[in-house]
Amino acid sequence: MSWKAELLMLPVLVVAACSGSGRLDSDGLASSDTALEQFARASQLYYRGRLTAALDEFNGVIYRYPDSPVASDARLAVRRLESDLSGEEQQSSAAAEPVIGARIAVVGRSAVNTSIVSVGNAVSTLGAAVTEITDDQAPPLTVVFYTAGFEDDASIVADSLGRWLSHPESIGCRQGDELIGTVAAGYDVLVIVGSDAVFASIPGQGSL
Repeated sequence: MSWKAELLMLPVLVVAACSGSGRLDSDGLASSDTALEQFARASQLYYRGRLTAALDEFNGVIYRYPDSPVASDARLAVRRLESDLSGEEQQSSAAAEPVIGARIAVVGRSAVNTSIVSVGNAVSTLGAAVTEITDDQAPPLTVVFYTAGFEDDASIVADSLGRWLSHPESIGCRQGDELIGTVAAGYDVLVIVGSDAVFASIPGQGSL
């Protein structure tokens, strides 16, 4: 059996063993308290298509548990994932990103200013006019709001953020004309960057 096939089977076996002892988080992922559990977590992330996050977890196995029997398997997985991710980056650079015409405000608290800038730069690659705003009254959760008529543009932004961020895995997207009029009058889409925004990759920058 290839390592890839074994990788797909391992989460089922280990998670079944861990579930009885409560070692699953709210997303159903194994913990990383032991080498085997972290290897299982990495495998689950791979199975869910979150290659960058899986790569980080496999590297965690290698660095935290270098003498573990699964460390050598983790090294094989890392080499394969690095190859897969390199191929994805080449395909992404060749594929044209959708271009949107919405005026977008990226807003967040001063504590997440670095993330605000990163999101603003990333969203601008979609062809949008972006303005970054610091507002310490902003909510702590990442979400996208849009004014009437700009749902499609907002969906593109939310979907793109879902690819660029490792957490949250999905971005809420809802109409919010009144909120936008209050926080960022004159804009079509409002991206609130919360403290939950954890970057996996940004266009042109690779993994962070």
